[in-house]
Amino acid sequence: MKTAIKQLIGGSILLALTGCAGTYHSYLDTLKLAFSSNDDVNLSLQQVKAAPSDLLYVRHGERAVAAMALLRLEAGQHKWVSADNALLIMEQGRVVRTAGFENDLLYVSNTQSDQIRDYKAINPASEWLRLADWQNGEYGYLIKSHFTVQANQSLSFFGQSINTTLITEQLSYDSDSNFIRFDNSWHNSFWFDSASGTLIKSVQQLSPVAEPFEMTYISRIARLLPAVTTGASDE
Repeated sequence: MKTAIKQLIGGSILLALTGCAGTYHSYLDTLKLAFSSNDDVNLSLQQVKAAPSDLLYVRHGERAVAAMALLRLEAGQHKWVSADNALLIMEQGRVVRTAGFENDLLYVSNTQSDQIRDYKAINPASEWLRLADWQNGEYGYLIKSHFTVQANQSLSFFGQSINTTLITEQLSYDSDSNFIRFDNSWHNSFWFDSASGTLIKSVQQLSPVAEPFEMTYISRIARLLPAVTTGASDE
């Protein structure tokens, strides 16, 4: 996240925060302790477990890792807010809308057919088609995805390893562009805890020219690990 984000916040964020001011301010107090514009956030397991809300680590492009708090779960969407009021809205771990960034994602269609909703059912023929709209004049672009599955991928957090299943998503535009494109394809990655099926990490690029979001569900990870662990996060 960067300071300029604050100047880009629209009415959508203000509406999202309406009606939950008390809990929102408690989240902000926690985030101010965790958030740094210059250094990666690196909380202990105890700090993560003691947080009043679930926390998400986010690296946007080459910026430092920041913490976002789960503001609320509404109509099947998880809404995550940062200390500088940027907002990520997700469905089953998929970013479907953003607010407070340089080119916000406004809409994604056909989210009920997203294959990562049931990653165990993915097969070589699995695909997902949807339309996407962005703030800067890009509307109705058809995106096609195919998926591959890799089991037994180890990730390390708080000094412990978690066995995961990696879903790699290959994306491509399936419609003409309003401008010249030099790259029509890109990929995303999703890591699920093999034992519970919980999504614990993803790297999502919303378009081939967008900076990727690397997201680590650090509170979910803390719940998966034994309570006796005391080390710092490796992320």
